[in-house]
Amino acid sequence: MPCFQRLMVGLTRTGGDAAIIRYAGMLRRCGAVGEVRFVHVLPGGALASASQSLTDLQAAVKAHFSAAPQGGQPFCDVLEGPLTDVLLSQAAEHKVDLILVGTNRDSTGRRTLIRRLAMKAPCSVWIVPEDAGDSVRRILVPIDFSDHAADTLRVAVSLAPFCGQVECLALHVYFNEAVITYEEYDQVLRGQEEEAYRKFVAPIDCGSVPVRPLFEEGPNVARVIGRVAEREAADLIVMGTRGRSRSAAILLGSVTEEAIRETRVPLLAVKHFGAHLTVLQALLDPRLRHSGVHTD
Repeated sequence: MPCFQRLMVGLTRTGGDAAIIRYAGMLRRCGAVGEVRFVHVLPGGALASASQSLTDLQAAVKAHFSAAPQGGQPFCDVLEGPLTDVLLSQAAEHKVDLILVGTNRDSTGRRTLIRRLAMKAPCSVWIVPEDAGDSVRRILVPIDFSDHAADTLRVAVSLAPFCGQVECLALHVYFNEAVITYEEYDQVLRGQEEEAYRKFVAPIDCGSVPVRPLFEEGPNVARVIGRVAEREAADLIVMGTRGRSRSAAILLGSVTEEAIRETRVPLLAVKHFGAHLTVLQALLDPRLRHSGVHTD
C-alpha cells in the first residue's frame, strides 16, 4: 500500500513544470503514491483559454510523466480562480493526502505561496526546488524527542523502503544557554542528549531502515538543519507541522516555516493525525480521548 493514496501536483505551466512532473513520476513508479492528479490554475478571467491550457497540460504530462506499468493514468485539471484557494478546495474535494509543488529559489512570491499552502492545507505538502534530483537515498528528520517528532520519524521510515536503499538521519539540534559553563559540560550535555535519543527511538518500529542519530549545537535550528542537509547530502527533509488540534491545520512551527523559505533540497511538511480534524471529529475520536490530547 502506498504511503500516500492520492497525490495532487500543482503546476505553473512554466519551464519548471517538467522537473516536478518527472519527480511525481518517480514517486509513482516506486509505489510511494497511488492516484496522481495534475492541476493548473488559471487567473480569474482566463477561462476562455482553458481548453488549450488543458491540451498543453496533457501533452506536458505525457512527455515527462512515467508511471509504473500497473499504475493508472494521471488526471489532468485546468481550473480558474485564486491559486491557493483552488488548490485547497481541490485537495478537500478529492480527499488528497499529499500535495506536490515546485519552487524557484529566486521567486519570493512562489515561496510565500507555498508557505501559505503548507500552513492551510488539510494534508501533507512536499516541496521540490527546481534543481533537485529525482531520487531519494538519504532522508534527514529533525527531532526534538516529542511524540510529534516520533510521528514524523515513523513517516520517514515508512517512506524509505519505497525509495530503495535509504538511510534516515535523525537530527537533534540543541543549544547550551548557560551564561557560565565549564569545559567538560559540553560532554555532559551531549551524553544527556544521547540518552534522551535512546529512550525516544526505542518504541519506534524502524523495520530494516537504518536510522543514524546526529547531534548538532546551534541557536538557529532551521539554519543548522540546512547546514547538515548540505553536509550530509540529504535528498529529502521530513518535518512536522505544529500541534494536533484543528487550529494546527493552519499553523506551522516557526522552524518548519523558516526551513520552507530557505530549503535547497526537497522538504516534506507532514500533517500528523488529528491536524485537520474538525473539533467534533476530534472530540468523538477515541484515539484522541484516550491519549490525553487536547483539542482546544
